[in-house]
Amino acid sequence: MSTTTADETAAAGGSDDADAASADAENERTGREVDRRPTPLSAVVALAAASVVAIAASVGSTAGGALAALGIVALAPGVLSGYPKLVDGAGLALLGGVALGGSGDAPPLWILVATVAAVVAWDAGQNAVSLGNQLGRDADTARAEVAHSAATVAIGTTTAGLAYVVFLFAGGSRPLSGVIFLLVAVGILLQALR
Repeated sequence: MSTTTADETAAAGGSDDADAASADAENERTGREVDRRPTPLSAVVALAAASVVAIAASVGSTAGGALAALGIVALAPGVLSGYPKLVDGAGLALLGGVALGGSGDAPPLWILVATVAAVVAWDAGQNAVSLGNQLGRDADTARAEVAHSAATVAIGTTTAGLAYVVFLFAGGSRPLSGVIFLLVAVGILLQALR
């Protein structure tokens, strides 16, 4: 009777439950228990990106900075203890902070950077929780985490760059169509990350 490892199950396209069951079987065999808390690298990336959001949002409005700070307060226990719903709520608070900051005096480039940082914070937080749950906190996931975060930043930067070009061609004002385009771009970005 052979025991498959979590890597073999993942390579075969197994589900999260199968990954966890395989890891649990491996734990029984080796006598070690897997720490299912979120991975620290992605948790740090998420909190750092959320800090960028708070700074950029506060440039535009105090309310935007306060809402983004509330997002950090929700994100911290989410990525440190493994609560994905807190990470989702924090992502919404961060994006709300960006929206409030954008309604103030923040320069468009700051708002685009804050938007990308909000998506990176949410995505890295979800990645930390997911990897911790599937593979465990002590698994060697650094390369995968760096690659995942780099891809998120690359997609977000490309999307923000396109949004900025549209902004420049719109005559440098803040028309409603620019805001709608930015929201559509964020939606596309989130779908691309799934």
